[in-house]
Amino acid sequence: MSEQQVLDLVHRWTQAELHGDADAFDGLLSEDFAGIGPVGFTLDKQQWAGRYRGDLKNHHFEVHEPQVRFHGDTAIVSGVQEQRTTVMGHDVNDSFRVILVAVRQDDRWLIANIQLSGPLQSPGGPPPFAREGGPSRP
Repeated sequence: MSEQQVLDLVHRWTQAELHGDADAFDGLLSEDFAGIGPVGFTLDKQQWAGRYRGDLKNHHFEVHEPQVRFHGDTAIVSGVQEQRTTVMGHDVNDSFRVILVAVRQDDRWLIANIQLSGPLQSPGGPPPFAREGGPSRP
């Protein structure tokens, strides 16, 4: 088990995201992959790759300070995902907390799960629902 192997996987994933390389996800994501976006939607492997067959375009995509923890043949990577993205004519330029779960299968590492939360805010700031003019609650 090597931390560098997992960090290399994270690097290859960020490059695929940055360059919109939908085909690269086939060798990066496990067959039962689940990706959970920052507002709660869940995508399977084909849907995750399919985002790049539409109008999603990353202009900058990076994971800062990735930290790896091992639990047997599973690695949990936490970090901060920073992106400058255009989708459906809207700019999504923000930072998100990202958790990746990687599993070792047949002597290679694959991403089984990605979960994003955010956008990030300062610890002392009010959450969006408590801000004046913010989203209303049901």
